[in-house]
Amino acid sequence: MLQTCKSCGTVFEIDEGLLSTNVKWLKCSVCNQKWNVSKEGKKDFDNDIIETKNHKSNDQSLKVKQDLASIKSVVEKKTKTMSLQKSSALEQKNKTVVEIASELSASKLKPNDKPVSKPNKKSRFRKVYFLYFVISLIMLTAMVIFFRPLILAYTYFYFPKYADFYSKQINLISLKIKSPILVELNYLNLKDFVATSKDREIKFSGMITNDSKRPILVPRIKILAVREDRKIILEKILVLGPKIIKPNSMIKFQDSVQFKSNNENISVKVRLLKELINF
Repeated sequence: MLQTCKSCGTVFEIDEGLLSTNVKWLKCSVCNQKWNVSKEGKKDFDNDIIETKNHKSNDQSLKVKQDLASIKSVVEKKTKTMSLQKSSALEQKNKTVVEIASELSASKLKPNDKPVSKPNKKSRFRKVYFLYFVISLIMLTAMVIFFRPLILAYTYFYFPKYADFYSKQINLISLKIKSPILVELNYLNLKDFVATSKDREIKFSGMITNDSKRPILVPRIKILAVREDRKIILEKILVLGPKIIKPNSMIKFQDSVQFKSNNENISVKVRLLKELINF
């Protein structure tokens, strides 16, 4: 920027960076004369400042526009990729009520469509049925084991051949489970038991009566010969031939046993055994 002194006519080149809006006077270094800053020079200076500001603002607006354009392009790319990917939820959302109603009516009119099966109910029913079957089987087995003396008595009463055929298997099962068959002694009575001792031989006889209205298995009979000093000189288990005693009936038994003692003063005792093994 050039400024001319009005007194001596010296021309000065002034740096525009040193000037501002507050500077109004200039001083000549030759004649020390002061003069006002020319309006035209000031105008040029102000215009330069305004131009620089406008240039800067234009540069900033251009940068903002470029950033917005790049963001817009990225968003457009994303929307294109999302539109290419099929989403059933978005398609269902974009459908109108009329379209949904038409699809439902068309699905109802299709004759070949099969009803939706419910496998959960079938599987649940099978599980429940299998559970009931297992429980009933366990209960049936427990009842057979518990009531096996009664079942055996009725089997011998109505089907003696089948009972004799399966008696060995029943004995083996009883031994394995360590649960012997028990005879119902509450309905049995031992009557008219007689025992005589002579010449180292004991002879005995008696009868067992059944006072119930159902058949009962025949128990084993235990014979004991005891001396005066309470020493047992003879012990024998007597197994009778019949397997059952019919309702309101009786069976007779008699047998003889030899012993080695010379003492003739002995007493014979008899007892019905509740446990039945190898019937």
